[in-house]
Amino acid sequence: MDGARRARLILILGVMIAVFSGLGTFLSASSAAAPAPAPLVPTSLVVAAARELPIRTKLVAADVRVVQVNQDAVPPGVFKDPEDLIDKILIVPRSVGETLLPSKFVPDKAPTFTVLPPGVQFDPGQPVPPNTPNYRALSISVQDDKAVGGALQAGDPVDILYTLSFDLLKFLRPGGKPDRTADFSAKILLQRVPIIAPVASVYTIRTDAETAERLAYLSASGGTLQLLLRAPGDQRAPTTAGATFQNVFDQYRFRIPERFSP
Repeated sequence: MDGARRARLILILGVMIAVFSGLGTFLSASSAAAPAPAPLVPTSLVVAAARELPIRTKLVAADVRVVQVNQDAVPPGVFKDPEDLIDKILIVPRSVGETLLPSKFVPDKAPTFTVLPPGVQFDPGQPVPPNTPNYRALSISVQDDKAVGGALQAGDPVDILYTLSFDLLKFLRPGGKPDRTADFSAKILLQRVPIIAPVASVYTIRTDAETAERLAYLSASGGTLQLLLRAPGDQRAPTTAGATFQNVFDQYRFRIPERFSP
């Protein structure tokens, strides 16, 4: 009996060892197969456009909403409270879901101005003197890299430089002068133009109605406007001929590439 009991105990012990060994193997395999939980990405709540917002929109509560974005992607200065945006006026359009930054709005202390130059006054209710220029305030968009790095302030006098990609078929009649060729042409168009209200890359200038029409045409024709800052008090009116390949080459004599066959 002692031998049989011992054999039975050894058998039971072996079965228990096998069961626990199999259970351990199963738990180990299950743990290895289970995907590791994804690390939590820190997020922040920011204010974004709730609908398509055109330029000059004065925001109301329905125009904005709070969204959750990756904390690393939050731009500096972004609004986080919708109440801070009520009644602000956009200077650029915004699409649904785009975050809203202070640089996209008319500043709270935007400069005030009048269309008339300093010292020019009209009596209310009286006819405007017939020899007075038809003053107009005109806004033009000029990116910072073409507007003295965006450092222009109200009152700064600027010259307006225009560069045009000259297309013969577009600008000359068929059968025009045969010595003309396609090229770029740059010319200072206006001098001593006052900046009366800069807001981001939009500059309001004072001009007359006829010049405003010409600037509108030039802007629509695909050319590029640049603003050149003058020194304070510089009233000189230099006469320039403009620049094309011919006079730039005559001035600097840079080398013209030649065909090369190795």
